Amino acid sequence: MTLGWAIVAVIVLTAFLAVTRLLRRLLWTFVLTSIALLALHYQSNPAEAATAGAALGGTLLAAGPLRALLLRFFL
Repeated sequence: MTLGWAIVAVIVLTAFLAVTRLLRRLLWTFVLTSIALLALHYQSNPAEAATAGAALGGTLLAAGPLRALLLRFFL
């Protein structure tokens, strides 16, 4: 591996870390918006809204360990 490839790898990993921060912020924005919409939907179909809320919560719980796993894999 030459020095050029090492420099490219560092640049790619730095860009990846910046993108993960941006994606994390966008994920939280999406979640907050989805919670508001599910609260409105709960009035017409409570079972469907509760199921969607549970799936959203499960995704949020899995996002932290998945992010840690990916960062350990790439770093």
